[in-house]
Amino acid sequence: MLKKLVVTLIASAFAVSAFAQAQKAAPATPAEPKGKTAVETQKATPATPAKPAKSEKKAKAKAEKKAKGQAKAEAKKDTK
Repeated sequence: MLKKLVVTLIASAFAVSAFAQAQKAAPATPAEPKGKTAVETQKATPATPAKPAKSEKKAKAKAEKKAKGQAKAEAKKDTK
């Protein structure tokens, strides 16, 4: 019986010390209604179109050269 009493006293001392270290809860602040916030919103600006990359320019130039070459080859075939 003495062991049960000692265990109960130790458990209660632990519980009291644990609750003593807990932080006190701060009162909750009420949320402001929509439209009354202090932050101002800005409208989105439309994005400017990006410049094509150098590789795209090179690819277009190669495609044009190839098209010109094929046109010349067809013209030669037609004249023969």
